[in-house]
This record gives sequence, structure tokens and C-alpha cells, in this order.
Amino acid sequence: MTNVVRGWVMAVALPAMAAVPAVAQEAPFHGTRGYVSLFGGTVWDGDTTGNLIFEGGARVAPHLLAFGNVGRFNDLQPDLTPSISSQTAALAAQGLDVNGAGTLPASYLLGGLRAEILTKRRALPYVLGGLGTARLKPSEQFMFAAGALPDGTVPEGGTDVTAALETSGVLSALSHTNAFMYTLGGGVQVPVATHWAADVGYRYSRIAADSTLSADALGTSTMTLGFGYRF
Repeated sequence: MTNVVRGWVMAVALPAMAAVPAVAQEAPFHGTRGYVSLFGGTVWDGDTTGNLIFEGGARVAPHLLAFGNVGRFNDLQPDLTPSISSQTAALAAQGLDVNGAGTLPASYLLGGLRAEILTKRRALPYVLGGLGTARLKPSEQFMFAAGALPDGTVPEGGTDVTAALETSGVLSALSHTNAFMYTLGGGVQVPVATHWAADVGYRYSRIAADSTLSADALGTSTMTLGFGYRF
């Protein structure tokens, strides 16, 4: 784990741990029927981006809850880089130099199980695993640098020529696709008021992206900080 990740974890975990004695008189979480939580996270996948998750769960056994969530990765752009590099190389071979950039946001739906680990402390650790589907929405942009377009025109440097290249047929727009996804992780909930809790955790997700986006499945590591209501 990098120093940046360690620092992030300590920054969110220490205040949560310090809050435990202050709520010693609150009712414990054990026996609650379910929860709803909102999570924000920072994703490390060769670069950093954001992750937002809305999650709800219901108890199905004494220490086990079924959960479902809706989430979004803001931009998994590093995983789009190989596609952009391939496109720019192909255009360069035709005598057209462009600078490529792109974004790769992804929204997803997941369902799974969350197991609580009972302790003598007020904090409640847990582990979870889930399966679902991710919707990948890649977008590329190519800016003119040198050479000439397929129709012979020479635009000014820095001009966005993406649409012109797609119209001419030398560039194919990337399709939006659905892909299988799974998540594994864990964390700890800490009570901050009656029924309310802060949540610090880690989640690893893997998305079976189309080979046009990535030769391998997309993997993301997310540190999450959440706040939720238990009922």
C-alpha cells in the first residue's frame, strides 16, 4: 500500500475510532434489520478517480445481510489508454498525426452478501462480496496535429477532428457495452448517533470489459468513506 493510501486511511479511520467512546451509551447495531448508506470513494487503477455508491441491505440470518447497490466510477481512463494509443498509431501510419484523449465512466448494479463480525467493541467490522453488471461508456477525442484529413483538408492545429474521422470511416466510435462485474471487500461501521453510523472500508472490483477497451479485465481498488442509517 502506498504512502498516499496509508495517509488517506489514517485520516478517515482515526476520527471514526475516536468517536467510539463518545457513543458508548448508544444502542449497539446487533439485531438491526437492515441499513441504507451512501459512500464516496477514491479509486486507484494506475491513476485516481472517484466512485459513488448508494447501498441498501436487509438481514437474512443472524449475522448476514443481503445487499444491493448502485454505483458509478467517474473515469477509468487509464484502461482506455491502450485503445487511444492504437488508434493514434493507425492514423499516423496513414500520414495523419493527432493527439488522443478519452474518458471511461462506468455505472453499475450489484447484489451480494455482507457478513458482520461481532466484537466486544461498539465498532462493527464486516466483509462482503457481490456480483452484477457494469455499463461502460467510453468516449474518445482526437485533436489535429499534422498531416491531412482523409478528404485532403488541413485544419488548424488543436482542432477536434473526431467527428470528421468517424464520418470518413477511418475511425470507429467506441460502443457502450455491458460487462460482468464482481466486488470483494470489507470495512468497519462506527456508531455516531442512534441508528446512524460512519463507515470506512476497502473494495476491489473487477469488470470483464470488451477486448476493444482492454486486453484484460478492468480491476479497481477503492477506499470508501460512507454514512448511513440502520433500522
